[in-house]
Amino acid sequence: MQPTTTQPITAWDAKAVAEFATGSADVLVLERRSLDHLGTAIQAGRVHEYLAPVSRQKVAFEVRAGLGELKIRSSELASDLISLMTSFLDQFDLEKARLRIDLMRSQPCPKFHCDNVNVRLVTTYFGPTTEYQYTGECTTHVAPLCGLVFLKGGRHPTHRDTVHHRSPEVPAGEKRLCVAIDY
Repeated sequence: MQPTTTQPITAWDAKAVAEFATGSADVLVLERRSLDHLGTAIQAGRVHEYLAPVSRQKVAFEVRAGLGELKIRSSELASDLISLMTSFLDQFDLEKARLRIDLMRSQPCPKFHCDNVNVRLVTTYFGPTTEYQYTGECTTHVAPLCGLVFLKGGRHPTHRDTVHHRSPEVPAGEKRLCVAIDY
């Protein structure tokens, strides 16, 4: 079964995410436009991981704190992350979720796996993107740049363990900016 993919979007697609959350698919991929002019901000950024629980009241604060720790200066990226975090909390009716902003030069998760969460949203803003495979298939799918990749984890009540994902290799001398939100 192939992932559900819509036309490029600029905002959250609440209907598609709701259908994913209650349906049998373990992955949903939504394409959207890439953010412009991130290259300079990413190259100036510090390779580091920012991980924080984020409550509704502190979304903007935590996003800005994370980008600040990574020394990434982009108001467009900050606005997009605030919007994604808020949409995630709203969609799943959560008071708090985990946010990870990761600027890396390596491949932290080289093996295909399933996370022990309910739902994880992964998006790559710069560099190689998340890879995933359907159980029993050899084809590796590559997420679109800035695409929203929703993955059901082992804690989700309709998880069927049909899709596993991994971090891609990051070529020597390059960086990857990946963001994950989960509960």
